[in-house]
Amino acid sequence: MERITKLDQELTNLFHDFSALAKTIEIPYICDLADEAKIASLSYPGIYRIDVCSTGTTPDFKPWVDEFRAEWEHEDFLKKFTANFKVKRIAQHKALQEWMPLYLGKSKNVGKRVLEHLNLPLNKSTFALKIKARPESSKRKFRLHALHMPVVNYNVLAMMLESSLRERFHPLVGKQ
Repeated sequence: MERITKLDQELTNLFHDFSALAKTIEIPYICDLADEAKIASLSYPGIYRIDVCSTGTTPDFKPWVDEFRAEWEHEDFLKKFTANFKVKRIAQHKALQEWMPLYLGKSKNVGKRVLEHLNLPLNKSTFALKIKARPESSKRKFRLHALHMPVVNYNVLAMMLESSLRERFHPLVGKQ
């Protein structure tokens, strides 16, 4: 038990670094979500963020998010293994940005996972955004950012960094 306690203390010290890292690390822009060929080429482990464009509607955050949320959480999409809005994350946004962080995730194959978010039909039980299955989404623009993580300890590092990045970006939808 002593070894476990010591290891726990060492890990606690290391985990503090993730918050600092998440405040400064950049997740590079890759492409618009319409570029499926580019997305398919991202066959690497990493963390990705999907943003939604907010321009062309209202200049204020509250009316925009209320409209988008009503569209996103329409009854046709509830209980279909899709991500829903998180009130605590919405509350962190004070102003409407041109691109709002919609979703943050991790995968050992970023391209494959993002294509699932884009193309899975509503009747599939795999948890995903299912963007193309939402008719109103065809009127919106989405873009992708991805951070390549070619590391041995991917499972631990990606989980911790994803959690810290979630606290930085406050994506509007998700399981967490």
